[in-house]
Amino acid sequence: MAAWKGQWMKEDESEIWVVLARVPHVVEDGYLKPGIDNLLKFREPPGATRLVVHRNIAPRRKTIDDNPYIVDGDWRGRFLLCATQGPEPEAPVLDAFYSEPIDANHGLPKAYFICDTRTGRHSSTRLPDHGRPILNPRNACLLNLSAEAFAVAELQPTVGADHATLLLYESASGVWNHADLNYPPRDHPWGGHGVIMCNGEIWWVDLSYGFLAFDATNLALRFVPLPDGCELPPGEAAAAAADVEKRRCVGTNIGELRYVQIDERDGDPIVRMWTLLDEDAGMWSFDCVARFEAIWDDEGYKATKLPREIPAVAFVHPEHPGEVAYFFLNSRVFGVHLRKCRVLDWKFFEMLHPPMAYHSSRFVRLWRYIPALRDAPGFR
Repeated sequence: MAAWKGQWMKEDESEIWVVLARVPHVVEDGYLKPGIDNLLKFREPPGATRLVVHRNIAPRRKTIDDNPYIVDGDWRGRFLLCATQGPEPEAPVLDAFYSEPIDANHGLPKAYFICDTRTGRHSSTRLPDHGRPILNPRNACLLNLSAEAFAVAELQPTVGADHATLLLYESASGVWNHADLNYPPRDHPWGGHGVIMCNGEIWWVDLSYGFLAFDATNLALRFVPLPDGCELPPGEAAAAAADVEKRRCVGTNIGELRYVQIDERDGDPIVRMWTLLDEDAGMWSFDCVARFEAIWDDEGYKATKLPREIPAVAFVHPEHPGEVAYFFLNSRVFGVHLRKCRVLDWKFFEMLHPPMAYHSSRFVRLWRYIPALRDAPGFR
């Protein structure tokens, strides 16, 4: 594994960011031109940029607990996608979303694909299986190594033990390797709410508990807790699993890690933001608190015609120098300067799947890309 340590590219000021909808648009024959099996539909942020893929990659119908999922993307235009395989029992309405019992599709294998959207490629390639079930694709990430080389890392913690397995695919070799890592939470099950890059390291996220930061040099994980008072006990975390990503999110802002949380204080709904100051000490600075009553009274909010309802948190603005977070409500996404309780902008959010009742930080990812990609034929 030494060949890939520390080689993935860091964010660059020349890169542009967009909001990527994590459930792709699945199409039949005839939608894509011959020789192209994926493309990007670009929207200015905070609108939704979407990846379009052919149904042969994601043959199953979409449900809330089983849908094709864009795990990660690199700035070159490669995306890591996970989709359940197996035959489709009956012809679905094109790209429809179905309500089915939980775990309706268990037993069918999941697979990883690399969707390369770059000019002259637009190919989707299935990665070889790593010999284990894909337990949670949100514990995986894509590492850009060069124009041709990449790696995929997936963490699989062992519940009730002090170790986890890191599975690593390297495109140069075309094989998966694995390494045993320490697992600091030990008996605490890992929520698996995604992966972020912070200070050149891979950070696995559990929004009910904290972060696992990976030291590639020493092949070790270290635990970084959430701000004081934000941890949920395991039982409470399990009960709140369905809504935790509507109330919490994490993101990087001008190189700093920021955490956002919605709560109710004595019946008064509020949203708070923190910034990580010292990852080794787990020290956070409390940035601000905003009352939703004050946000709802803002003239910018009134202009959206939205009701006075608590929204779902979406993401942290990656570049605004102030404390700005975005929220979902009634098919719209809007940004709020939390310290000033002022709505800065809003758009209708064109993400049909999942339906807006499920919209949360789980289904969007901030993706950075180089400007040349936007001029590619498949970048609409």
